[in-house]
Amino acid sequence: MTVPVDGQAVPWDLGPVRPRRPIVLRWTAGVLAAVAAAWILRPSSCGEPVALPQPSGHHGEAGYPVGFPHTGPGAAAAAAAALEAGWSLDAEEAAAGSALYVAPDQQARSRADAASATVHWRRAVGLPDDGGLPSGAALTVTTIGVRWQERSRDQVVVSVLARVDATAGDAGPVHAGSHARTFVMTWSPAQRGGDWVRSLTAPPAAPPPVAEPGSPAFASAGWRPIARGHS
Repeated sequence: MTVPVDGQAVPWDLGPVRPRRPIVLRWTAGVLAAVAAAWILRPSSCGEPVALPQPSGHHGEAGYPVGFPHTGPGAAAAAAAALEAGWSLDAEEAAAGSALYVAPDQQARSRADAASATVHWRRAVGLPDDGGLPSGAALTVTTIGVRWQERSRDQVVVSVLARVDATAGDAGPVHAGSHARTFVMTWSPAQRGGDWVRSLTAPPAAPPPVAEPGSPAFASAGWRPIARGHS
């Protein structure tokens, strides 16, 4: 994937991504209830570029990135991966990606949320709620900013800003825009030998406002651009 930072294209490559389908987007589904609350404990350094750490491995044929470091940036990278994995125009693909980044006892709910999100995105480009996809139909998500707060070593609140581009097909309607979501990420020693998972509980605050990287609003909202491909 390629992230624009201050007018330049900067890669953040988490590795292989779903070679089996032309649909390249994903993300976590459902509407996250947000309540007004102050950010607590240590914030990420506002406005400074961040190099999201690479995963230690990839899961399944689709190559979902897994195995992120037990650090604040590791939690941010896992949240970005979860967002990108759970949104798709294909309900089965979205459900599989979404369920991978939650604890086993929350996978059923995560799959249901992903199915709802798939319907939302299909309707956004004028497609039927289910069924096959026309030639050229695609949904892509690119992480363009992150912000996180470490509540403890094992729990980090992460906001992810992503660019979403979707099309109904070769000559169909399109959707393009930026979207922000906030996740509570929890370290799970039992998950893949130790990895971050997304809690489905409501986050403590709404995500920061959507803004374009490099703009004053981006910096004032506390977003951090993706700095480079590897760390």
